[in-house]
Amino acid sequence: MIRLVVNAEGFGSSVATNEMILQAHRAGVVTSTAVVGNCADLAGTAASLRGTPTLGVGLSLAVLEGTPVAPPAEVSSLLTDGGALHTRAADFGVDWVKGHIRPEHVEREMDLQIARARAAGLDLDHLSTRGHVGLLPGVAAIVERLARRHKIPGLRSTVEPPTLAWVTDARRGLETGVLAGLAWLSRRRLGPLRHGPRSWGYLDRRRLDEIRILEIIGRLGPGAHELICHPAPDPAPAGGSPGTAPGSAHAELDALKSPRIRAALDGRGIQLCRWRDLF
Repeated sequence: MIRLVVNAEGFGSSVATNEMILQAHRAGVVTSTAVVGNCADLAGTAASLRGTPTLGVGLSLAVLEGTPVAPPAEVSSLLTDGGALHTRAADFGVDWVKGHIRPEHVEREMDLQIARARAAGLDLDHLSTRGHVGLLPGVAAIVERLARRHKIPGLRSTVEPPTLAWVTDARRGLETGVLAGLAWLSRRRLGPLRHGPRSWGYLDRRRLDEIRILEIIGRLGPGAHELICHPAPDPAPAGGSPGTAPGSAHAELDALKSPRIRAALDGRGIQLCRWRDLF
């Protein structure tokens, strides 16, 4: 049996993003979403999800982008000179490896984000991290510890095997290879209980069109898999509006609703599910 979670990232980042994700669920193949851990309007985000009980909900723990949930003095090593979180995963990774970021600050911020989401009424079935920093050794152990503490069953920790996309886009292939290596190192330390489904599409934001999704579907083997997607509006260009050309998020939304994608899933007997259905 092949089971597939189609998980949309970024719920709570904007009203427009929320609407696109809900549309991709109701009219497409999206089965799950990840709420941004430090989203500004958590009450509104939770309210919009209550009307869609068939959509699985996880939390994308955020130590990148925006401001922390914790009082700044309690997580000071996470902050840049401007008082905000890092904007780039690479910068966070460098500071983490150099020891500039204190593990207890990462755990404090993530713990408060989970508690905040739970207090808002979200029934979380998995954890991930913005910018995939949760694959870093050390950070992965913190996320796993919090998953156990809060009794959250799912944890993103596995990266897709090499694909044709790695060859046609060398930079993307290198970046995905690095993520795969980090994930392998982290899983060796976590043990066998938290390996989760094999996740695809780590670096496919703005590239996840119908062809790419069909390629991934064709490569799925027996077992549990996750497809990471990002249906969200593109920033409007100066004097214009977001487009629907290949590479735009609207094109990604169209692909997620495509009858060809649904037919390909049915043709291979792939069962769509949520994270909670895997445990």
